[in-house]
Amino acid sequence: MAVGKGIVFIYLGSLLMQIVQIAGYPVLLALILARADYPSWAIGIILSGQWVVVLVLAPLVPGLIKRLGIRSTGQAGAVVSIVAVTLLLLSQSTAVTVASSLLMGAGLALRWVVCDTWIVETVPEKLRGRAIGTHETLLGLSATIGPLLIILSDGNYTAALIGYIILLALALVSFAFGPQVSAAETGEERSDTERYIFMVFRILLLALLAALAAGYIEPAMVALLPLYLMNFHYPEAQALVLLSVFGLGGAVLQMPLGWIADRWSFRVGQVLCLSLVIIGGILLMTAIGLPSVVAVSLFIFGGGAAGLNTLAVIEAGSTLRAGMKGMGMALIASSYTLGGVVGPAVSGSTLNLAHGHGAILVILGLMMAYAATLAFAGRHRFSP
Repeated sequence: MAVGKGIVFIYLGSLLMQIVQIAGYPVLLALILARADYPSWAIGIILSGQWVVVLVLAPLVPGLIKRLGIRSTGQAGAVVSIVAVTLLLLSQSTAVTVASSLLMGAGLALRWVVCDTWIVETVPEKLRGRAIGTHETLLGLSATIGPLLIILSDGNYTAALIGYIILLALALVSFAFGPQVSAAETGEERSDTERYIFMVFRILLLALLAALAAGYIEPAMVALLPLYLMNFHYPEAQALVLLSVFGLGGAVLQMPLGWIADRWSFRVGQVLCLSLVIIGGILLMTAIGLPSVVAVSLFIFGGGAAGLNTLAVIEAGSTLRAGMKGMGMALIASSYTLGGVVGPAVSGSTLNLAHGHGAILVILGLMMAYAATLAFAGRHRFSP
């Protein structure tokens, strides 16, 4: 099968899994826990469990790819995710809920590193930025579709969970048609990893920080934005629609950002993304009572946050030599995940502070810190 046709199946399988893993499951789990009267800080901690597993497992995925093959590893991620959703469908006790969250994290780690590695190893370098931008656009669409499935379930969370199992099963089938990549292309020798690990960190440091910031923002916003808006008396359905707008922003802006990375540089794109997040956050807080303005602010906010990770993936794929890209994707995933571990927990704990805007204020502070880092790096030629 030609790579051009095969990559469509990578996109499709990744999209279907992303709808569940990022856009559907965490939101639904947060609503289930809120309905059971869990406090917001406890909801944040349970949701962070998913990202703890990704943080631990992501660095091991390149080795699994080399051992099992890239198709089988991606399919394993779909199977593990199906088990996670099935557990939540069978029982919503605290122990089962935590176990489900941890298993979903394992499925997410496998899918994430597999799909990013699959794309950068099968697409010509001159098209890589646009290919990754296309992938991230589709992943952004998942944040639009996931909440809509919950809305369509009309409060019947069991129906939504069954729908997620069906989507994951379709992803399992889709990955079977992806282009095969040799083990030599997707994994590096241990001696090479040990020799070049510090160089990779140096080359990708700013990209890793961007992924860390994106990882803090996106999981926290996707999981807790409905609760944030409901605190300001938005109905659940309207809050979920606005979450979809956040995801739509992430979808629409990724291809232009990929083009900017190909045409100019990663840094230009990063400055643009920082500006979008800061502007969107300020608009969100100052116009919280105006749904139309909130929708615009969330669109901008979502585009900038997703773009930080898109640019990090493009930078890793473009600056690392062949054979090291799998490690680069794993490091980006681990950095994003570290943010994902902290983001929901901190945001859940600060959700009710500063007149209900505490979580957004923390995100804005994080963006200011990263902007200062970029300025320092540019002044001292720290950037690779």
